[in-house]
Amino acid sequence: MSEFIKAMKFRHACKLFDDKRRISKKEIVAVLEAGRLSPSSFGLEPWHFLVIESAKVKKALEEAFFGQPQVATSSHLVILLSRKAKFFKQTSEYLDEAFGRIEKDIKAVESGKRELISFLENDLEADVTSWAKMQAYIAGANMMTAAAALGIDSCPLEGFNAKKLKAALAENIPEFDKKSYKIALAIAFGYRAGEQTDQIRWSLEKIVTFVK
Repeated sequence: MSEFIKAMKFRHACKLFDDKRRISKKEIVAVLEAGRLSPSSFGLEPWHFLVIESAKVKKALEEAFFGQPQVATSSHLVILLSRKAKFFKQTSEYLDEAFGRIEKDIKAVESGKRELISFLENDLEADVTSWAKMQAYIAGANMMTAAAALGIDSCPLEGFNAKKLKAALAENIPEFDKKSYKIALAIAFGYRAGEQTDQIRWSLEKIVTFVK
């Protein structure tokens, strides 16, 4: 069995962490680096990661997650944010900077922006906010896999009251820019407190269709 598949089988939605064990700085940075290096539509990387280590802040956020114990018992709680729709306009300085990393010619930058906006306005099935959140999910999935490869457990958290979580973040984290970002999802990282439950998945035959 490959090391990658071992990591995939190790990873599960850990519901309770050992709150006495902490992830090292080196390892959490490696997990975050997996998120940073993730692919995104048009290479825009429209995300930001809030990494919460403070037990006090995690406890303050717990209610917004309906009291799920993995929030407060985790070593690190990562809130994945995605940029709001206002950043994907022709006049956006963010797009100037993003495309400018690739194209040095201003005409090429403007062309790239027009292509993106045409796609968002004419071809995208989802709304722009949902599309931006999808990019954060890609980063989150890679973070969890990277964590598993390091023997670190995780649990993705989509079950939260968005209004309460936004208010709690604004109250407890001055760096949270609610005018620029939406909350996409959260991921709790740490070390399991108990045994891993059986991993149940559909068979490949059930979910895969080969077209030859």
